[in-house]
Amino acid sequence: MRSDTATRPETVWQKALHVRGREWVIAELKRRPGQPRDPLLDVVFEEPHPTREYCQRWCAEEENHFHIFSWSTVAAGALLVIIIVCAMHAVSSRSEQEAEQTAQALATAAANVSPTPLISSAPPTNDIPTPSSSNTPLAATSVPSICAYQSYPTAQCSAAGQ
Repeated sequence: MRSDTATRPETVWQKALHVRGREWVIAELKRRPGQPRDPLLDVVFEEPHPTREYCQRWCAEEENHFHIFSWSTVAAGALLVIIIVCAMHAVSSRSEQEAEQTAQALATAAANVSPTPLISSAPPTNDIPTPSSSNTPLAATSVPSICAYQSYPTAQCSAAGQ
């Protein structure tokens, strides 16, 4: 009694074609011209041999199949995704931690600084300041404020010594 693989030559041919690979079969078909019913002797070394037509059909079917990934490829891809997700979480938690530390440092610094009044206790007025002594002329007291930004000599600024 013959085994199932011996009774079904197509399964033997498919195994042999998978071993050789689609590229090899295409190269053999191009290298050796012939009719569709001609057998390809290099695929299987026992009778019956697959025909050129069968090999061409097999190549077309293989081209239409989705690329099947091996388990190691799937595992490597999953590991890569896990590493990327973990790295993203690590970076985001690190930036959150730095933001918390900065906020705590600012709060500590603000608590340690004693409040000092930035504005004098006197309420603001719209009064124009007057000279402290009544016998000094107005030009003498206002010389710094008038001449401080003068880029050319004037009568008041030259009198004040500039």
